[in-house]
Amino acid sequence: MNGARLKEDIMDALWRVVDRHDSIVSATLTGSFVNSPTLDGLSDIDFVVIADHLNQTRFMQYQRDFAAELQPVLEKSGYRLQINPTLGPLKFNEPDLAVLHLMLYSEQSHSEHVINSPFTCLDWQSSTVFRKRSMAEVYPAFGLQPRHFVSARRSISDYLRDFRNSVVSYRELVCDRDGYREKLCSKSMDSRDRHEFAYHVMRFLMLNLVKLVSRTNENSWRLDELMDRYFEIFPFGQEDARTVLVQLAAKKRHIDYAVSIDQLDRRLERFIADFEQQFRSAFIDEATRHVVFRHAPTHANLGPTRFLGRSDLSIVPDGDDSVSDWRAIGDMLQDWRPERVYASPLLRCRETFSRLGIDQEQIVTDNRLIEMNYGLCELLTTGEVRARYPQLFEDWHRAIDSRFPGGENSSDVMKRTSAFAQERWTHGSASSLTCTHNVVLRNLVGDLLNVPLHQRYRIQIPHLAPIELVSTQRFGLFVNLTESAERELFRNFSTTPTSVRVAS
Repeated sequence: MNGARLKEDIMDALWRVVDRHDSIVSATLTGSFVNSPTLDGLSDIDFVVIADHLNQTRFMQYQRDFAAELQPVLEKSGYRLQINPTLGPLKFNEPDLAVLHLMLYSEQSHSEHVINSPFTCLDWQSSTVFRKRSMAEVYPAFGLQPRHFVSARRSISDYLRDFRNSVVSYRELVCDRDGYREKLCSKSMDSRDRHEFAYHVMRFLMLNLVKLVSRTNENSWRLDELMDRYFEIFPFGQEDARTVLVQLAAKKRHIDYAVSIDQLDRRLERFIADFEQQFRSAFIDEATRHVVFRHAPTHANLGPTRFLGRSDLSIVPDGDDSVSDWRAIGDMLQDWRPERVYASPLLRCRETFSRLGIDQEQIVTDNRLIEMNYGLCELLTTGEVRARYPQLFEDWHRAIDSRFPGGENSSDVMKRTSAFAQERWTHGSASSLTCTHNVVLRNLVGDLLNVPLHQRYRIQIPHLAPIELVSTQRFGLFVNLTESAERELFRNFSTTPTSVRVAS
């Protein structure tokens, strides 16, 4: 059987099982299996399966069903089947062995995985080979942020720690009748593991830096193209890093690990050190910090949802501070003093700064920061607007960015927000603190993280929650959300709470 036909038969077998189980909401093939014409030289068939809920019964049933469908297909072509239900880079390297890397998640744990492992999830999400809902429809990974390189699961430090300890870290699913948890495990590396791990780390850092700077999720570059793009950004140590990565790629392609690459450990550590030095210089030492946040609530923000735009209302008075959480912004200002302070001209933003103890003479008001103009819908509830202007909601449902009658649309707000950012937050400008509004911040965050315009209404902007921006000399402006802020801003993109137990 030719390779292309075998791949088709494998996919057909997998889809049969997916279609049989209503509990499976999404199934995605990713990795080298998708792009390679045959199984030759492939270590895994990477298969991400998301269920509405996962427990012991389903965990075992899915494995039995996938094995029953795949086994006869593979045996006809001389392959044995092994199912690997762990999460992580655990490999099984044996001749004529086809490994189904069955990565099982519940909807809940998928959402958690997106937040903890954005590099992996963004990569998987780019696959067009899926059944039922796409991964992004379950819970999307958006653009990368600078903090991901130091705080996400499988960050630089995680990879370097595993390589130094000569172990492969992975997670097993420990299931019971109600659900499951992830158990952290490790195995010792052999020579092949070390070479493949080094290849993965170098390519991983190169690819994700290029994604960060280019603000894309492009995965199709050849290795030489990727290296060219990477070394245009971070040129230190280029000659030796190119040599090592080409050698690692050749070993991986030919499955030849009999002779180790000379001084592989030292050269990988040098590459990572060069990466960290250049990353710190670009995104920390030479960058400027800006913090933006939404004003304190008014009484109109506390009742039924209203289109509160240009109405010039006061924030809740001192005696009602129980409805507001000033701690995060207050604590931040104890440790950091911005050089510039910007605000929307509306009263609720200026009063917020007064409550924070910032002198009104320090504040530079800018009309480009004002809330969306809702026109004839000003101060109406969502239900009232839907009743009076149903066509608006029909247009939004079809991803048409219609303007409010007599007012603006999201593109109008984004245009003036971008103009403000270009003027006030270019590299070399003073650090700043900015108080503005819900729709302004939705569009700013959405634009920087590649959230489609028609989905930005789902971004939840809490009152008084700091959002950090990083302005770089060469690469422009980036949003840099804390993990807690990311959970809060994007909680409406998931239908389930984001929590999963991890045990060591």
